[in-house]
Parts: sequence; structure tokens; C-alpha cells
Amino acid sequence: MKARILLLPVLVAMMLFNACKKDDQQGPGGDNGSYNYGPGAIFIKQGTEGITKIDMSTGELSLVMKNWLDAGWDISWDGKKGVKQVDVSYDETKYIIFNTGDGSTLKEVSYEPADNHGGLPCISPDGTKLALRPTLREGLVILDMAGNVLKSIAGYGADHTFEYLDPINWAPDGSILFKKNSSLYRTSVDFSRAFKIKDIPFADWKGDAVASPDGQKIAMSLNGHIWLMNADGSDLHQVTQSSQQEVAPSFSPDSRYIAMKANSRAGVPGSGTTAPHLCLIPADGQVYKVYPGEDNRVIHPTVKGASPDSRGLGVAIVGDFVWR
Repeated sequence: MKARILLLPVLVAMMLFNACKKDDQQGPGGDNGSYNYGPGAIFIKQGTEGITKIDMSTGELSLVMKNWLDAGWDISWDGKKGVKQVDVSYDETKYIIFNTGDGSTLKEVSYEPADNHGGLPCISPDGTKLALRPTLREGLVILDMAGNVLKSIAGYGADHTFEYLDPINWAPDGSILFKKNSSLYRTSVDFSRAFKIKDIPFADWKGDAVASPDGQKIAMSLNGHIWLMNADGSDLHQVTQSSQQEVAPSFSPDSRYIAMKANSRAGVPGSGTTAPHLCLIPADGQVYKVYPGEDNRVIHPTVKGASPDSRGLGVAIVGDFVWR
């Protein structure tokens, strides 16, 4: 009897420890009005509007940057800084680095492009460089935060030239992912060379590919759905299913989830306009049906205080977004 009494507190302690451990490993949910969708924030720019952000731990929506006309923007990987592109004149572009907390300007990076405007900016993982998407007259351009051109690359190899608006995306090690012919490539960290990751046998693939912050996975939109593979190009497979299209994957800061634009439907039932809606899936390689009600593992984030969509859809996204 004494032995059983002594064991009871030990068992209770173990149960409490395991319960806490299980809670620590739980991912985004948002059930029961908690609005807890995971770490960081999702930043959204809709057309010529400014940048807003959804705090993924609270569901609260706030304004980061007021409206401006130019399209180029990005958010640093730590979520603390952003960049917006302002085309000052025919031969001058400014990249305004701002604080995402209050929208204040931290610095202005001036660039005189060979084209009439500079390329769309992407902030490097360490926050020290800007990669500019190719324009009509320039290929891949790398700037430091003083506006100095570190690299201007027309293409990689005799059989490759960057084309207008070819997608580029940073990987966490400071290399860049890009499309060459029908294959996904990665540059070296000094941008002097490029290496093939994998042939991508889909005609609709334009070159978009995003790396997870932990460097383990790459996600792409192929054949109208999201596909996932290991960083070395192995195990490429489809991870979303629907009667519509899923595009623009973006990993969560902890690499555990993928956000995307999906479920294109009327913003308001019965209206004549349509828009894709935000949804999240685990980045575990399993296959998920993304329409509301088809798979309870799929999350459809909403804004705290907003009227819920009667169909269970997440936030409508007309423009671009990133999860930081």
C-alpha cells in the first residue's frame, strides 16, 4: 500500500509533464475563437494598397505601410524590417527600408538601373542585401544596403539568360533559387556559379520556388497545386488537392506550416468578383484537401473582429503575401 501511495505523485507528475510537452508541440489551430494560427505574422499587399499584417498568434489586423503606387516590396526574414520600391524617375529607383513596427523609414537605398526602373526587391535572409528580379534590360542584380551593385548577372551559362520578371527567391544559406530552362537551380552563396536541383516537368511552372527557413524543404505551385520536396530535389510530390488552384506557397517562420492562396470564390456570396483565400497546411509531406470542411487539419485564418465567412473561407488575398 505504501509503495502505491509513493508511486501516485510520480505518475501524476509524469502525466502533467507529458500533457505540457504535447501542448508545446501543438501547431496552429484557431479553434474556439482563439485566433492562434502559429508564429510570426502574415504581411499582405493588395494591389496599389499599402501593407497590412495579421498577427498569427492573435488574429489581429494592423496597418504596416500606407498606400503607394509601386508594386515592389518584401519583408525581412525576422519580420522586423521591410522594403518598398519607389520609382522616382525614369532612371532612378529608391528602395525604402522601413520598420514594420511603426512604418518609419530606416534608410533609403538609391539605385540607377539600366532599365527605366529597378527590379522588384527581395531581402536576403541576413538582411544585408537586396536581390532584384530581372527587368527588360537587366538580369539578376544584387545590391548591398548602401546601394552598391555587388553582382549583375545576365545569366548562368551560354544557354541561359534571365528574362523579364523571372522569379527569384533567397534560400536561408544566402543562395538564390531560380529557373533555368525547365529546371530549378540554386546559385552559390557568392553567386559565381549555379547548380541544378531538379528538372521540373510541368509546363505551367514559371520558376517560383520557396525554401523553408530551416533549409530542409522547397515548395512550389505545379499543375495548379502545391508540391513539396527536400532541399536536394528528392521526394517531389503533390501535397494539396482541390477542384481549384493553390498558388504562392510561403513557409511559416518555424518551417512547420505552408500558407497559400487557394479556394478562389466570390468575396461575398452572390457577388460578381472572385478572390483566392488564405489557408494553411502542415509542411509534413502529407496530402490535404484544402476546401473548408473537407479536412479538419487545414486551417483557414480569419481576422479577429471580422464577420466570419459563411463558407468557412480564410482571409481573401487579392495581391501578394509573405509569412515572416
